[in-house]
Amino acid sequence: MHYDFFISYSHKDFDRVKAIVDNLESSGAKCWFAPRDVVGRYAKAIVDAIGDSHIFLLCLSKNSAVSEHVLNEVEMAYNKRRSSNNSLEIEPLCLEDMDIDSPELDEIMYYIRRINFISPENLTSAPDIAREVIMRNKDLLQLSKNVNRERTASLYYTSERENKRLQLQNVLLRRFDGEVYREVFGQYPHPDILDVGCGNCDMILDRLNGTEDFRLVGLERDPNKIEEAKAKHPDANALYVAGNVEEAEVWEKLNDLMEREQIDKFDIINVSMLLLHLKNSCALLRKLRRLLKPAGCVVIKDIDDGLNFAYPDDDGSFERVYRICDNNETSGERHNGRQIYTNLYRAGFRNIQLKKSGFNTIGMSFEEKEAFFGIYFKFILGDIQWMHNKYPANLTITDDCEWYTSHYDEMLDNFLKDDFIFSLGFQMYIAKNQEGDGDK
Repeated sequence: MHYDFFISYSHKDFDRVKAIVDNLESSGAKCWFAPRDVVGRYAKAIVDAIGDSHIFLLCLSKNSAVSEHVLNEVEMAYNKRRSSNNSLEIEPLCLEDMDIDSPELDEIMYYIRRINFISPENLTSAPDIAREVIMRNKDLLQLSKNVNRERTASLYYTSERENKRLQLQNVLLRRFDGEVYREVFGQYPHPDILDVGCGNCDMILDRLNGTEDFRLVGLERDPNKIEEAKAKHPDANALYVAGNVEEAEVWEKLNDLMEREQIDKFDIINVSMLLLHLKNSCALLRKLRRLLKPAGCVVIKDIDDGLNFAYPDDDGSFERVYRICDNNETSGERHNGRQIYTNLYRAGFRNIQLKKSGFNTIGMSFEEKEAFFGIYFKFILGDIQWMHNKYPANLTITDDCEWYTSHYDEMLDNFLKDDFIFSLGFQMYIAKNQEGDGDK
């Protein structure tokens, strides 16, 4: 489940409901709230979100009781609740005093009459209502995983610890992605390349080794990373644009640079381990497609922790670490990999290939496995310790931090055993423009 609450309401009650949602989310709950969270086709987004939620929060009013959209949502939630393999709960919240026996409520009451309502009595404000909703459903919620989820605001994480993680990844992941990059770069003799979220450009320039006569433009949020790239790679034919890819200003800067350097469009656009940190990756992909030349190619590397597996894991320790990672606000959307194909398609790409999926320890030396463990598990330890320092009163985070600290060495010992296998859900996609597509 990805959401604590699916919010069902009438648009006529928007202001009242939004105040409740804001207070639920400030308490750590993750809400699906239209139209804010709609991506792609509206009806499909509604269906998916209801199925992806723990609790269907019906904001009941005279408006919502007769709304066709709300009635459709309630019927869908009711049918899912009856399904033996679905744990969706329906929680009716009365926004106002209502006569539930009035004829205009007959249709909606058919589905919810036997469910206990949250009454507006003594609930005079949005914080009061949100607190009551949380208390009524506290056993179903995992609020620690959503506390101030900064990643939903696209604050993708930068720190010295993250820099070290990326350096380790670059060494080992060349084995995972090197063949794909060689294949892509080999198709363009003099490529213009855009690297989105380029960091210090270590990765892309390493993979470009042997490619001659290229022009590279790097987009990077952190200006310190850009300065590091210039210092480390002074001879690279590279230019840089600083800014957040989810803000308009960076695209204006990029357009100015392209005009100044007489770059019409790009042969190759690379997006490595960035989409999982964005609020709306599909919107970014649409922008990038318009920047591709006809027959250009976008390369995407990302992760899906749902593809991770460790064996043997008899006590579930490794599974618990995946959950800890997913709950850390610095980690991004850890199941983003499975969304990439659909988002590429919705962005207008059609020639899409999944080139690589899963990177495992088979064939690694002892030293390589030790480094691989550090890429993922060592830095999750640092992340949960950081979360504990930030939220010392959160008992779930405290428990996770104490448990992981005490089990870390044992997990490393198990990881290094000859009969142990770990696979990490890295994924790699390429999508090519069809002839003429870039102008659409």
